[in-house]
Amino acid sequence: MRRWAGGALLLAALSVVGPCWGAVSTLVIAPGEPGQRLDRQLLAELGDRLEADQGPGALQVVYLRGGAVSTESLYETLLRRDLLEGSRVILLHDAAVAAYRKLVATRHEAAADQLVAYGVFSPIYRQWLRQQGAGHLDLLPVLLRHLAWVRHASGAPRLVGWVTVNSPLRALESILTNGEGRVDALGILGQDLPGARDNAAHVLLALPDLAQRQQALSLLQEAGSVWCLMPEWLKDGCVGGVQPDASGVAERLLTLLEDGGEATAPAVPRVRYADRQRVAESLRDDVQYVDVPESVASRRRWGDRLILAASGLAIVAMMAMLVAMWMERRRRRQRLRFDIDELTGLPSRPRLERRLQDYLENRQRLQLCWIGFDRLDGLRDSLGAAGTEEAIQRIAKRLRRVTRGEGYVAHIEGDVFAVMSVLPVADDGRSPVGMALAERLQESLSAPFRIGRADRMLLPRIGVALSVEGTTPFALLEEAQGAARQMLRSGERRPRMLEAESVASKERFLALTEVLERLSPERLAVQLRLSVEPHFLLADRRRCGGELIVRWRHPHWGDVPQEELVRLAETAGRRALLDRTVCRLAVEGLASLARAVRDHEGVRAIPTRWALPVGIGQVMDTAFVDELANRCRELALATSCFELQLQGEELGEPWSLQAALRYCRDQGFGVALKGLAHSSHALDAIFRQPLSRLVLEAELMTGIPRDRSALLLLKSLRDMAKLGGHHITVTGVATSDQLVAIRRMNFVSAQGRLFDVSQPLEAMTAAPLVGEAGTSSVWGAGATNQERGEGEQLGRGQGATEPAGGGSYGSGIDD
Repeated sequence: MRRWAGGALLLAALSVVGPCWGAVSTLVIAPGEPGQRLDRQLLAELGDRLEADQGPGALQVVYLRGGAVSTESLYETLLRRDLLEGSRVILLHDAAVAAYRKLVATRHEAAADQLVAYGVFSPIYRQWLRQQGAGHLDLLPVLLRHLAWVRHASGAPRLVGWVTVNSPLRALESILTNGEGRVDALGILGQDLPGARDNAAHVLLALPDLAQRQQALSLLQEAGSVWCLMPEWLKDGCVGGVQPDASGVAERLLTLLEDGGEATAPAVPRVRYADRQRVAESLRDDVQYVDVPESVASRRRWGDRLILAASGLAIVAMMAMLVAMWMERRRRRQRLRFDIDELTGLPSRPRLERRLQDYLENRQRLQLCWIGFDRLDGLRDSLGAAGTEEAIQRIAKRLRRVTRGEGYVAHIEGDVFAVMSVLPVADDGRSPVGMALAERLQESLSAPFRIGRADRMLLPRIGVALSVEGTTPFALLEEAQGAARQMLRSGERRPRMLEAESVASKERFLALTEVLERLSPERLAVQLRLSVEPHFLLADRRRCGGELIVRWRHPHWGDVPQEELVRLAETAGRRALLDRTVCRLAVEGLASLARAVRDHEGVRAIPTRWALPVGIGQVMDTAFVDELANRCRELALATSCFELQLQGEELGEPWSLQAALRYCRDQGFGVALKGLAHSSHALDAIFRQPLSRLVLEAELMTGIPRDRSALLLLKSLRDMAKLGGHHITVTGVATSDQLVAIRRMNFVSAQGRLFDVSQPLEAMTAAPLVGEAGTSSVWGAGATNQERGEGEQLGRGQGATEPAGGGSYGSGIDD
């Protein structure tokens, strides 16, 4: 009973699975007859793939029998085999496309939903396939590559292609006889004789069905060498050529059947082994040989085995080397973990840095003393290396005695030592013991050392650094070393901390770069300071926005201005973080300002344009622009209130930037460009880029109004801006004479010390300034009383008279 029950279950499963296998079948229409050599391997590859995926019977082949099958016979065959409604059809070569096209036109039926053709040359049929939206695996590029390869491989002076009378390739004669992949003549099989074309390489371009093989028999016997496109000709004595790869063609056909489109058939150079000498030596390495004798194949197999064995040995050797390297690295890591200086028995610099890092991560308040000696190098000349080593050992011994567990002593290098100590934090955040440990070290090390048979003064210098939140071991050591250098230059013999103003610019830049590399986004936001330099419309004295200025206020190194901060961020690879942080702080601060202005009685609107300094990389990053736009919407701010301000020297080629700037404008942001005079790309951007405003650098106002060349340059830039459809904001306006000059040149807006000094963004948020005329003074505290009074008159159009002759102020140049 169990056997019968198992058999019943098996039959039920087969009854369910069987219809699923037969539910989807793929129809192939091919020229020729069953069992023919043409496309035999291709059909086998297609059948294997489809049956492995869909089961038995997934591929059905209908042969046209050399054109003997009429349209009616084809229709009856498809109807009898239940293939008429097939939705997946593959057509092989021009004959199959012609028969299927005629069947569709005669029966007035639509073509199959999934239709793909292979190896179609006729222009008419290629056009019909495109109209039907069918896929096409093209052999024409393979044919042209084949002709070019045969010309190179054979070295023959002439190339003759052979086709049949009715071949569709005759319609492509103009293509086949031009270009690198060309033939010098086309011969007709069964009509022309090859003997009339000596010293030529012959190429069979016809399909190898039975009739054409008979027509090509005389060519194969009489011609010296015959090359072929289709691999089936190799059995008839053809040399070879660039031929389609059946496996790759089958895979590509099934892909096009699903997805549609056009593609080139995969092909490889293939030559009979007996004719390998006919191929140029430079091409032989890339050729796939067929009909290789067993003896040669056996030698090649042994050679492949030897190569495989050698590769295996090489891999084993490489693995052994990697293991050895890994073990050495592990031993080195262990040595570093317990790295002790052999001479002094003190920890080395790597171990000190690791210990510093551990304490800093635990937010411990640290003091680091960097200790050097002025006269230790001189001992090497008088006492030699032995005397120097003795001195270093005595210094280490005295440091251990002085610290007595209060500090962690390390030997950095040569005559340099360091002492790390943990300090308690008082209520005000400063150490209550101050410099006590450093002064005790200075006093002890200033005493003579017994070296050799004499007492010697080594003159120590000690630099002190205190840790702050966000500092790093490298920055702490550099700061302490810099303080020691300052002590050496000052001539004082007492410990000191670093004075940032006295540090060399290169050392300061390196230290700040290292700090910025490791600074967290949260700490960076806390240390950044934003201020606003307002700009005003010259026509009616209204404040029309401002430029955001950013500074970095570091606890030790002081204020870092915007230009230096940008260079630091570029060097540290954190420009994107800087720009994102600045824009976020600016938008949030201006949102507070907008709320304050809306609550202020009698005020109609806030200033309309705020320039945010960003780098070119962020402008080209659509994610950054989208994030900024979304943040503005969350805070109920219009994106039209903001401009992304670029520097002219950062611009590159205009075409790569144009789409990015257009995207910014589409999101509602303005795009301002600052710095025009010293960048050819900036001048080019006036006419090519979708800018909203141009900003002249303050250096251009230095010679105004006395310098004639400066006036000419200013007018030239103004005229270029007018041609580009932009208005210009003039910066650096400091005197009333400069204001008169730029007003007479019809500039739209200006900013500078004459109008108002920059003020912190927090101050504007706390006490918003109204931008309407009459509600607040346009002229700020940066201007003198005389300049402010003259500016008020000039802003109302009074107190300024036009020079004779219509020239601009003080220049004598007609505008």
